[in-house]
Amino acid sequence: MAFMEPGDGAETPLTVLLDGVLAGVRRDVPGEVGTAISIAHPAPKRGGGRLHVLAATGVGEVLPPITTGHLWGPSLLVAAGEEPIATADLWGDPRWPHLTLEAVREQVPDRHFDAVSKVRGVGAVPGVWDGGGVVVLSAYLDRAADRRTLAVLARHERLVASAITIAHVADRNADDAELMLDALASRAVIEQAKGAIMTLRRCDADEAWAVLRRASQEFNVKLRELALALVEHIGQAPAEQPVAGGRQVRAGADGRRAAEMVWRALTEAAAG
Repeated sequence: MAFMEPGDGAETPLTVLLDGVLAGVRRDVPGEVGTAISIAHPAPKRGGGRLHVLAATGVGEVLPPITTGHLWGPSLLVAAGEEPIATADLWGDPRWPHLTLEAVREQVPDRHFDAVSKVRGVGAVPGVWDGGGVVVLSAYLDRAADRRTLAVLARHERLVASAITIAHVADRNADDAELMLDALASRAVIEQAKGAIMTLRRCDADEAWAVLRRASQEFNVKLRELALALVEHIGQAPAEQPVAGGRQVRAGADGRRAAEMVWRALTEAAAG
């Protein structure tokens, strides 16, 4: 399993996609001051073990390696129990009594301590790692974390699982990996287009997907290009491209004409 070791400076399909997950969490979680994607391999027992950080931003680069061992905290507890955890007070939660701001001060470089001291809530969700280990997606907030935080993280954790799959494929077949990278880059904009159709038609996700597929076939344009053009036509602004590494969905003139016609037909049907 290939991934970037801390400090090696190498970019692999996995690290590129994990950077995209981090960007998505930063965008979608209010109050985020750091995010970390870590693995525990093998899965640890409660109150023991360590985490290896695969990718991180902000205080996520500092806290996971510290909040393990005798200072175990929510991320390691998630890895041990494989259940999501949210806390409103990282430094005062009775589930990890030894983890206090004073204890952490001794292990955090002075240049990072001010940022670490601003952390209040933490949300962390587990996923499956290669060979029976656990991957943990953790977000550090300047406010309380709650169920909504966990719901957002759970959506992004599925992208982590996709990234792991892609990395496995990349080790075996570069052409297949390229196709999977493109597919993952398309997912977000397709979900946005489905959401717009669901709102307008008051339908479920399966019906919205069927609408996109039929339109793609009828107008002979790629579904991802149609979805992008539809999102940009509705919003009258460029769609967000959350996956890092330069992989962006682009729509040509045919896709944009198709999107305009599809949206006109949908709005007319909804009005009638």
